Amino acid sequence: MNNSIYWVWLQQRLGAGAKTAELLDYFEGDIKALFEAEDYPRSLIKNSAKLLDKELESSNNIINYCKNSCYKILTPSDSEYPNSLRDIPDYPCVLYVCGDFDFNREPMIALVGARKASYYGLNVATRLSFSLSVGGVTVVSGGALGTDSAAHKGALLAGKKTVMVLGCGLDGGYLKENVELFEAVKKNGAVISEFPPETRANRFTFPIRNRLIAAMCLATVVVQASVKSGSLITARLARQYGRDVYGVPGGIYNKDFQGVNELIRDGAGVVTGVSDILENYASNPAYNIDLKKAVNYDISDKELIYEELPKTGIEAVDESIELNMEVKKRLTGLSPKARLVYDSLETGPKHINEISTLTSLSQAEVLSHLTSLELMDAVVAVEGRRYKQC
Repeated sequence: MNNSIYWVWLQQRLGAGAKTAELLDYFEGDIKALFEAEDYPRSLIKNSAKLLDKELESSNNIINYCKNSCYKILTPSDSEYPNSLRDIPDYPCVLYVCGDFDFNREPMIALVGARKASYYGLNVATRLSFSLSVGGVTVVSGGALGTDSAAHKGALLAGKKTVMVLGCGLDGGYLKENVELFEAVKKNGAVISEFPPETRANRFTFPIRNRLIAAMCLATVVVQASVKSGSLITARLARQYGRDVYGVPGGIYNKDFQGVNELIRDGAGVVTGVSDILENYASNPAYNIDLKKAVNYDISDKELIYEELPKTGIEAVDESIELNMEVKKRLTGLSPKARLVYDSLETGPKHINEISTLTSLSQAEVLSHLTSLELMDAVVAVEGRRYKQC
């Protein structure tokens, strides 16, 4: 009998996210011996009665379900199991995988942040993901709307693979509106979960999911996060596991960036560009990172053409900005750069120099787009060469 069934059994008995490292060490990593044992040290397992239930039919049913669905099952007994997960005390007994991806080939970096991200946040997440990907890094995120979707799409725009880690089973029905992106990632990377395929998402499953994102990756990069953002849980776990943490700073009076700004205050690396992340790993030949390519080949060359991919997830732009219907109509067809200039004003009036810094556009470009926006009655000039949204 394949050892996979014993790993599935152990996960069923103790639950996803359970700390099993010491228990497995006691049995010298022999999962079959753990299954066949008739007694367990109380110091390692509080409720040993769970492990005295040796029923395997339900475990076998899960394995057959995965086989019929073409889902791969990875356990710590498999060489394909992510090596990055083996050194954490609560490493998953089982990973359910949809797609084709070698978890031990390329370095992985997590890119996470707000679901209702601003256009600035989405722009940064997409561009960073694109640059990380062309530089030889696999971008990992959680598949949610907003920042997560932008992160996955940036990698796909670069023609690279990406990994989506779910807070439910592969068939758990989470975010049905993101099914197009889900399908794109399956074909260009992998969608993975620690939960059996039909497990539904709930408030307990996401922190369990977040630890996988944190542990799998060399580093976690947080883009736009309030103090209550779930992405801060991922950052905290990354630190706990000895991984690096970075933050993309935002306005000090913008509550949507308060969490990430505090993260930076407390020691996270500041991201002003992709080199701030990759220069720490580029010198390691094992990672095979091309820093020059990552810096020079920017997604701006493609003018952020989101339409090249499923649009699902980018609609969070409109939700977060909360434009009224009249302004929405006026902004229909706005170019990505003009939209970037417009959205830089969402927190209040700004000087041309500040807009240029926020958008990474030249002052001449900013002025040109502001003129167009003025003609559309979308922005208005105020005292001191400042502009604000109408």
